Amino acid sequence: EMFLLGHESICDSNEMDIYWEELITASQVVKSTSLENAIVSFKAENKRDPNDNELFFIKAFVNDHIIQSQ
Repeated sequence: EMFLLGHESICDSNEMDIYWEELITASQVVKSTSLENAIVSFKAENKRDPNDNELFFIKAFVNDHIIQSQ
């Protein structure tokens, strides 16, 4: 099975599982409009720094919180 990730390239089911795990992991740490707090929370919950994809998602979720709060 192959999947298309929007603007991303076509991926297989293993890559899709990784993508969803990164997306879910990032979404779980964003609880406010603070990027710094989200990153600190990510590091505390996952015992590591976010990878590039997770950081991208964290920033997107924080931006969404900012937009929703206005």
